Amino acid sequence: MEKTYVLRQLRFLDRSFAILDAQGEDGAGEWDGIAQQLGITPIRLVYGAGDIGEGVRINPLDPRIPAEHQFKVLVSMMEILTGTLTSQTKFALAEAHKTAIAAAREQQRVAILSDVLDGLTAPQPTLLGQQSVTPEELVEWGQPAALALDSLCNPSRDLAGMFDGPTTEGIDLDARLIIFDLTKLPREGEAMPLLMAVIGPWLRFGWIKPNDRIKRTLIVEEAWHILSHRPVARLFEELVRYGRRLGLSFWAVLHHLGDLLLEQAPEAAAILKLTATRVVYHMDRDEAETTANYLGLPDWARKALADGSNVCAPGRAIWQVGSRINLVEHIRTPLEIRLTDTNRRMTERQREPGDREGAQVSAPMIRLHKGAAA
Repeated sequence: MEKTYVLRQLRFLDRSFAILDAQGEDGAGEWDGIAQQLGITPIRLVYGAGDIGEGVRINPLDPRIPAEHQFKVLVSMMEILTGTLTSQTKFALAEAHKTAIAAAREQQRVAILSDVLDGLTAPQPTLLGQQSVTPEELVEWGQPAALALDSLCNPSRDLAGMFDGPTTEGIDLDARLIIFDLTKLPREGEAMPLLMAVIGPWLRFGWIKPNDRIKRTLIVEEAWHILSHRPVARLFEELVRYGRRLGLSFWAVLHHLGDLLLEQAPEAAAILKLTATRVVYHMDRDEAETTANYLGLPDWARKALADGSNVCAPGRAIWQVGSRINLVEHIRTPLEIRLTDTNRRMTERQREPGDREGAQVSAPMIRLHKGAAA
């Protein structure tokens, strides 16, 4: 649905979209076909790139991100790698961040993560209120953050190259459709949540321009990587909460709501509570019950979600818009079907003589009548 929405909305000049594409097949993201059709080159991020090679780097200390938000990003990244930081570690990290910014400004260049690592491992004496703090104390306090930063800066480590250095030049944040292809990143481990922690604030301050009239939409495929990590969810909750003020719509594509332990992730629960529109497709009976309970869906919707061969056949979904809940059918043109088909391997079959090119294979559909879902 999100793909056809983007294709249709791009006809309006005051629309802009950024896509975080974490799903795909055949070595390319789900949005690759649309990118080719529109003449767009996806921005590909590569894991374990070392000196970056074919990959793209995004600097958490990019000057487009204000200093106070840079520090929030640093804290989130460290917590993804090491767990919750102590007050002492946060203090040492804040001092190292200030030192890194000052050193880079003096050398007339952009600060990078290695500068922060240097500030943690070779700090200057400072004050905590009126109390003197020695370099030795700062080294001890900052060691958890220093070890985490080493995993991002050390050329021999898998995460090297993704974040330590200036942001790769040539990324056009004024383009009307920006596609970040994340399919080369491992789905497990720290790489994906780290990227989400960086890219959200980077887009907020580099892509969104509050004073223009452009209506922007950020679409995150596999939003589980945001909602399941509290440090990342914390950053995106702020983005979603102020989205209306920023002229931003946020779409999160989540495949298994039941996988989230929402009682242990208040930020993720807050993001879901803030959503104005929920679109729910067919799922198995147990997951349908879990999802319906969380969203407060009526009995007819619970039954519909589990009926994937008829009521919620492909192309149909339960839409929850505020207090209104309806069964909605999504109709696509032949071109849209071709560009948005992301299950080619599952639906490929031997075409019989007389088959229409690009005909969609799906379960039988029943005709909807006004009020049928009420």
